[in-house]
Amino acid sequence: MKYIITEHQLNLLKEQWYDPSTWFGGDKTNCSTEKIEASNWKDLYSKLVKNKLIQKGDDLLIVWGPNQTGYYTQDGKSASKTFKVSTGANGFGNEPDNKQTPMGLLQIAGKIKGKPFEVLVGKTPTGTILGPNMDSSRIDQRGNKHVAEVLTGILELDGMEPCNKNAFSRNIYFHGTNKENKLGAAHSNGCVRVSNNEIQWLLNNISKGTKVYIYP
Repeated sequence: MKYIITEHQLNLLKEQWYDPSTWFGGDKTNCSTEKIEASNWKDLYSKLVKNKLIQKGDDLLIVWGPNQTGYYTQDGKSASKTFKVSTGANGFGNEPDNKQTPMGLLQIAGKIKGKPFEVLVGKTPTGTILGPNMDSSRIDQRGNKHVAEVLTGILELDGMEPCNKNAFSRNIYFHGTNKENKLGAAHSNGCVRVSNNEIQWLLNNISKGTKVYIYP
C-alpha cells in the first residue's frame, strides 16, 4: 500500500521529529526563563518559590548571567557564597552544539575531583598541573589546540526542565579554569567556569542533587 503525503505534512513531520533542539531532550520552548523576570538573585529565589519550581528553604546555587556572578543560598535571604563566573561566549541557549550556557532549573548530577590546578580531559584527571592564568599547549587527537582547560574539579549538571534536559548529554558543568583572569565576563564554551579555589569549595560544600538555576 502506498501513502502520499503533502509538502505541508512533510514539513510538520520534520518539525516534530528532526528538530535538533529535541534530539537529546532539549526544547526551545517551555522554559521557566520565558515567564520569570527578576531584578536580582533574591527576587529570583522568591519567584521560583512562587512558581513552585523550588520550595521555600531549599538550597540553591544561582548563576546570575547579567553580572556573571554565582550565589549559593540556603534560605533565599543571604548568600553563603558569592563568586565570579564565566558563562558561554555565545550567550545562553539550550540547543545542542551551540556552545551556549543552558538556562533554567538544573541540578548537581555528580562530582569529579582532581588535584588543585590539575587538568581534566573527558572528565578524567590527567596528572598535568596548569597555573590559573597559563595558556595550555595541549593538542587533541583531532589536531585541535586547547588553550583553555578544565582544572581542579567538576560539578556535573542535569536539566530539570523540558528546555534543558540535554544539559548532561551536552557535558555542561561547573569547573575550575586556567582563565581566571577572564572570570566576570562571558568567555566559556557553554560550561560555567569558576576559580580553582571556588570549585574546591563547591565540591566540598554542595551536595549532589542540589538545585541550580541559571538566569540569563
